[in-house]
Formats: sequence, structure tokens, C-alpha cells
Amino acid sequence: MQTTGKTYRHILIAALLAGATTPAAIAADLREQLSVIDPVIKLGDLFTDLGADAETIVLEAPAPGDSKQLSSYELERIAEQYNIDWERPTYLKRVSVYREGNAFTLDDLGDIALREAQAQGLTGTVEIQVYGRRSGLYLPADATVNDIELENFELNSRQDRFTATALLPTGTNQPQRLTISGRVQEVRMVPTLARMLTPGEVISQGDIEWTKMPVRQINSRVILSSNELLGQTVKRTLQPGRALFTSDVAPPVVVEKGSVVTMVLQVGSLSLSASGRALEAGGNGDMIRVMNTKSKQTVDARVISPGQVAVTSNSLTLAAM
Repeated sequence: MQTTGKTYRHILIAALLAGATTPAAIAADLREQLSVIDPVIKLGDLFTDLGADAETIVLEAPAPGDSKQLSSYELERIAEQYNIDWERPTYLKRVSVYREGNAFTLDDLGDIALREAQAQGLTGTVEIQVYGRRSGLYLPADATVNDIELENFELNSRQDRFTATALLPTGTNQPQRLTISGRVQEVRMVPTLARMLTPGEVISQGDIEWTKMPVRQINSRVILSSNELLGQTVKRTLQPGRALFTSDVAPPVVVEKGSVVTMVLQVGSLSLSASGRALEAGGNGDMIRVMNTKSKQTVDARVISPGQVAVTSNSLTLAAM
């Protein structure tokens, strides 16, 4: 039988096909810890010992800080599709793939909003509070809060409220959009107590710290200078960190109620003195009521030192002394 050229070619092709072998399956195990950083899941994230095939993308990853459930049947399908020699354990029903991320809160967006407000001309010492208590906010593992941008930032006419859209990185070209709003308030540093003081304690420099306070809460009674506190005593138990009022403090008591004092009256070059009893307690500079122990008259007097008061009364009082 004579073999033609056409028949020879068919025989050669058949021989080559008969000699060709199917690529051997890659033996692999399922990873114990299934977690990813990228926005995609690769073969190497699921199975071990895959070599170059480990970089093959098979699925979309969950959002940062979230998990994605894969059934055992889906794992079998992936293994079969990519020629991986993996046998599903009978007990395995599903696995969870976690995407790592950096957690943040709405409060972390305050500095970003402040920079945007200042870029729009807001001046003064201001503080921004972002409204809301939303939890479970994550950025990709390779991103930080500084990578967040704001768009459509708007201040109201009074410049005390704002709205904006936060563009959150996702690891892809499409950011996640989050609508936020908050309050803008001018603040001022005021002196407060660094520790709890009880009545009668004298305030020293170490007891004072400075705290931000909204300007709208400051009135004429709020103490703004540390000089108004140093050397003063507290009238009631005061908690640290809160604004202090002029009614909260007083000079240290140098004349106790009921104590005997020397009453001094100065008229020109003439100086008279008499014994008296303090009807009120007082510190240096305080006006108190004092009774002349001889005449039993009660007069107003200013405390000038421990055990001594200056009478500021009329001539009748002078005669009584």
C-alpha cells in the first residue's frame, strides 16, 4: 500500500497527539489563615505551593475590614479550573477570607475638615466636630486617614456648620463616598484644675492646666487668667478640666469667724485702734463685719493681715473706739 503525502501528515499529527500529555496537576493545601491585603483574591491567597500560579487572580476581595464567605464547592471549582490537586476534607463546609484594613472613626476626619475650612477663608482658633457615631469604618491596609479627600465642602452662612463628601480609598480607582456633616466652633484656652481640690485648698501653679473651651460658653464670670487662681482657695469641691468661675474661688482665710482682731482706723496722721470680734471669716482684701468688743457696735472692715482689719466707718464709730 502506497502512502500518500496527505495520509502521512495525518499519521504524524495523530502520533503527536497520541504522544502529547496533559499538564500534571499541582498538589496544594488550603491555607490555614485566609487573609488578603489587595482588592483581589489570588490563588496563592487560598492555596499553598503554587509557584508563579500563585499570582493568578480568581475573585474580588471584600471591603477592607470585612470578610467574604467561600463554600467548599466553590473552592473545589477553583481548584479544578486551575488544575490544582486538592481534595476537600469532608468536614469543610465553608471558609472565610478576611481583608485586612486600618480602622478609623468619624472623629479622625475633623482635622481634614478643618484644613478644608481654613482653605475657604475660615480664621481664628476653631475646632470641628464631625457628627455621627458610625463604627466599622476601614481603609485599605496601605492607606491612612491622610489619604482621605473631601469634595463638595460647604460652610453655612454663619460658618458654624459644614457638609462634605469624604472620598475613602478602596485600593481601586473608585473611592467609596461617605457623606459627613459637623459643627465648627471657635475655641479659647482657659485655665482649669489639673486635679480635684476640696474647700480651703490653696491653688498653686502645679494645680493649673489649660483646656480648650468654646467661646460661646465663655461669659464675664469665667476666669481667663491663671493669675486670678494662684494663691486662691476653692470654696467648694472642684473637678479637674472644667471652666472655673469667679464665684468658685476666694482669697485664703486669714481672719476666722469669731476670732479676736485689732480694728485700725486711720484718719490723716491720726491712727486709732481697738479690739473687735470678727462676725465673718475673710481673706486679705475682703470686707467683713466686725463688732467692737467695748461699744458692741458693728462696723464694716477690710482684712489687711492676719488678726488685723481696717475700719472704714464714720466719725461716730471713731468716737466709739
